[in-house]
Parts: sequence; structure tokens; C-alpha cells
Amino acid sequence: MKKIYQYINYILAPLMLFIIFTACGNEPEYDESMSRPRMMNSPESASLMTKEVSGSPVNPDTGQSINISDRKISKNAQLEIKVKSLDDSMNFITNKTNSYKGYIVSSSSYAPNTDYETKTANISLRVPSDSLDQFLKEIKTYAKETIHESIFTQDITEEYIDVKAKITSMESSEQRLTKLLDKTESVKEIVEVEKELSRLRGEIDSLKGRFKFIENSVVTSLIHIYMEEIPNPVSINDPSWNTRDIALDAIKALSSFGQFIISVIVFIFVFTPVWILIAGLIYGTKKLRNRNK
Repeated sequence: MKKIYQYINYILAPLMLFIIFTACGNEPEYDESMSRPRMMNSPESASLMTKEVSGSPVNPDTGQSINISDRKISKNAQLEIKVKSLDDSMNFITNKTNSYKGYIVSSSSYAPNTDYETKTANISLRVPSDSLDQFLKEIKTYAKETIHESIFTQDITEEYIDVKAKITSMESSEQRLTKLLDKTESVKEIVEVEKELSRLRGEIDSLKGRFKFIENSVVTSLIHIYMEEIPNPVSINDPSWNTRDIALDAIKALSSFGQFIISVIVFIFVFTPVWILIAGLIYGTKKLRNRNK
């Protein structure tokens, strides 16, 4: 019996402790979400709050947080418009880009062979980030209709600082290896140091290219523009359309059809002996079969 009581105590004691802690943990607590506006519960607000809690990027040179004014922000845009003339619009955008001291990244156009499809064009360009809003305003003013517009930004401060710090660290390592190479006398060690220097310099060049791209993404904005040409409606007063030409085309078509019918009749008449021979062979074959039966 004592053993049974001991087993019961071993089982009940942890269970009682669990119940006591659970009861204490269920005491009402203040819920901050009840005092916040509904907007703060949205995914966008949650993302913003997460960024604020995580803290600002730290400058590796000073060890201090980066100010808002010192952040590296990439600002780009997409625009979809309808224009009267695709060729004139391409020239206008190219000239406008040059006037803003920007440049064309890529361009393409589609010109269908039929009048039922729409002519379209894509053009990607870069202009100074400070001029983005004004540039888009001028393009939209020139266009006949703006179908879609979107502007989006990205904070690339952390990547900017990270790449810059890596370049500084690798250049420091390069200098140490260069000094070591001057002091090394062994051929084997010289080969190994030069191999490491070559690898390190390759990584430095790659990082510098990436760093240049990041800097360019900050000082210039990438804009993708999609254009559709508004088709010209067919007018009855169009000088290229007249009843005389249509009537002549109809007569030509009727003449061609008549020639085709006459050609078929002549073909059948010329081959009349052949048709008679084939018919005779078929008739004779049937007669022989009937006699054999």
C-alpha cells in the first residue's frame, strides 16, 4: 500500500504544480492592441514596426546609427500609357531623358502586320532620382491616357554599408599580403601569396562593381514605360477608300471565278475519251462477273 501511495504522490505532485502555474499565468494582462488603431494591425504596419524595433543600420566607421538623411534609398517607377504615335513618343521620351541628363537602358517595339493588333513599345531608362516626379509628370502630360503608374522605394542602406565594409577589409588584407610578398624569399611561399592576392583582388573588383551599382541605384531612378498606340479609326471620307476601286476589285474576282469554272468544263471535255474508256472498263468488268455467277 505504501508503494501505491508513493506512486500516486509522484504523479499528483507535478500535476498540482502545473495547475497552480497555469492558474497564475491566466491572470488578465493589458493588451496593447486594444488601445491601438485598427491600422496598426495591418501587415504593412507590422512590417514597419518590425523595422523600427530592429534598429537603424550602424556605420562601421563611427559605430553610430545612420541618420534618416544619410540612408541610401532606391526609388524606381513603372508607367503604362497610351499615345497617339508610337514613333513620335519614343523620340519624345528619348529627348526628354537626355534633357534630364539620363540615359536609355533598353527599348523594344512591336509593329503587327495587320490593322487589328495594337502597336506597342517598351522602354527602360534612368534619370536622376531628384527629377523622377517631374519627369513622370511631363510624360503623363504628353500621353493621351495614363493606364497605370506605380512608384516604389527600397532601403538599401544595410547592403551599401556591408559591401563598403567588405571592400575596406579586403583592401587591408591585400596591403598586408603585398608587404608579406616583399619579405618572402621562398619560391613556394611567393607562389602561394600571389595566388591568394589574385583571388582577393578578383573579389575586390567584384565588390567594387556591386558597390558602383548600388550607388547608381541611389542617385538615379529606373523607369519602365510601356506604351500602346491608339489605332486610327477608319473614316468613310478616307481618300484611300472609294467605290470605284471596290467595284473593280469585285469585277476582277468575278472574272477569276468565271475563268475557273470554264477551265474545269474544258478540262472535263478534253478528257472525255478517257472517261468513256474508264466507264467501258467498269461496265465490262461487271458483265463478266455476272456471267461467271
